[in-house]
Amino acid sequence: MDIIDFVDELSKLRSNSTFLAIKGYRSDNDELADYSIVFNMSYSNALKRSIDTLNSMSLSNDLERQARDQLLASYEKPLSNPEKIEDRDEHYSYFMNDDGSYIKGVKLHVASNTLHLYGLLVHKRVHIPGDYKKVNSAPLTIAKKKLSSLCAVSKFRQFKLVPDKVESISVKGLDLLPPEV
Repeated sequence: MDIIDFVDELSKLRSNSTFLAIKGYRSDNDELADYSIVFNMSYSNALKRSIDTLNSMSLSNDLERQARDQLLASYEKPLSNPEKIEDRDEHYSYFMNDDGSYIKGVKLHVASNTLHLYGLLVHKRVHIPGDYKKVNSAPLTIAKKKLSSLCAVSKFRQFKLVPDKVESISVKGLDLLPPEV
């Protein structure tokens, strides 16, 4: 299945959130896992929910408050831009439904001609653990990771859809193979 046929199948889905399964995805760190994601979901809505979550937290120290303030600023910045991401991001091409609305959850990286699928992670089942190097993070970074892990936006994942990285994709009873580049 080529990229156009693949995206055409995605465009036939209802325009609100839909569960999608990605089987046998191999990450850049050689982890092999199956994923269940919510596709066609608004990243802006996830940012707004994340801001609400952070604002409702009662924090116990200055480091946590500083971490929250920095996260809030980073989540509010994209929301303050009146231009849609699809219109301002020249590195990706976005696809539209027949009604002229963007298909949320799929984009094409222009330079590499690689299709990317993204959505909200629901479930992940690891078959082969990846090789991740140890990172020594600063205390503020650790605090930000802890707080952001409680936010909806931290659950968003992006997948590069190339034949050697994904075994299959299924949605609404339809099995899709990864698109051919």
